[in-house]
Amino acid sequence: MSHLQSGPSMLHLHQRLLAYPGGPVPIGQELIALLHDLIARLAPAVTAPTLLPIYDLPEWEEPEERERPDTLLLMIWLLADDAFCGLTLYSDEVVALLASSNTLMDTAHPNLSDEDQREELIRLTLSGLRLKPQNETDQQAQDRLLMVSSSERARVVAASRAAEQRAESIRKALAEKRAREAADKYTRE
Repeated sequence: MSHLQSGPSMLHLHQRLLAYPGGPVPIGQELIALLHDLIARLAPAVTAPTLLPIYDLPEWEEPEERERPDTLLLMIWLLADDAFCGLTLYSDEVVALLASSNTLMDTAHPNLSDEDQREELIRLTLSGLRLKPQNETDQQAQDRLLMVSSSERARVVAASRAAEQRAESIRKALAEKRAREAADKYTRE
């Protein structure tokens, strides 16, 4: 098991997300510049080749079409907190996390008033940077991430449905077998 570096407290990060300012949404070159500056602030040893994935981010919707900020903007806001500045972060991990941000959760536009979605976003962000919340062990951090993960929940639900379908087909097969055996017994008598 890998050793996770201790990060900021969950309470602090929840408060940070709740303080998301809204307002104009950076798109195009503004967004690229914002990402570049954030990554350079968090991982000063970043190299130009490491930054290439941020240039491949998909085109952005116009701000008036958005009901809520997307996962990338919320991660940028979260990571811009001073609590992340003193930590040892690696530029390739920061870039990979930000480049994949909108695919990490079941929703690309988390609802900040939903505590579970906030917690999932925070834990996914910390996990992507090999961090754990302050005062949690590595195992607690991993277990709690699995507990709030919408993708893990979807996987468990799918596995449960598949198991139910298998059980139902077995029940049907057994009922058919019993019916055949009863018919065979009846025809013999």
